[in-house]
Amino acid sequence: MLKRITFRGLSFLIICILLFSSISSTAFASDDWQSNFKLPKWTYITYVGGGVLQETDSSGRHKVGGDVILRHYDNIAELEATVQRYNNGWHNTSYKWSDRDNAGAGVAEYIYLNTGTYRMRLVIKVYSPFGVLLEETTLYTDETII
Repeated sequence: MLKRITFRGLSFLIICILLFSSISSTAFASDDWQSNFKLPKWTYITYVGGGVLQETDSSGRHKVGGDVILRHYDNIAELEATVQRYNNGWHNTSYKWSDRDNAGAGVAEYIYLNTGTYRMRLVIKVYSPFGVLLEETTLYTDETII
């Protein structure tokens, strides 16, 4: 009976650790970002969010950017976020930022935008601790009309 209780207790502990580790990783992500990307599941990426927000801050600037969170804290995330504007096709603007860090990366900036249709281009690369490229994906957020 002691083995059974120990096994159940250990199982419960492992389940709790997995549950809380997944909850805490999404706490870093912005609640405002689009995160419903319809793509196959990734191997090393847990969460991707991003976008161009229509609402402005008190200075009239729009929040733009993106976030990526990885499954393993020792892997390295590299995120390149570019604002694109629609003008007879999608074109990159001069607004481009990048971030690189263990377990995740994020970019959030406030910028002035003219009237138009915008979206974010998010290029995500995941590297092992030894610098080996493990996964790469390019995502485009939904359009935002300003």
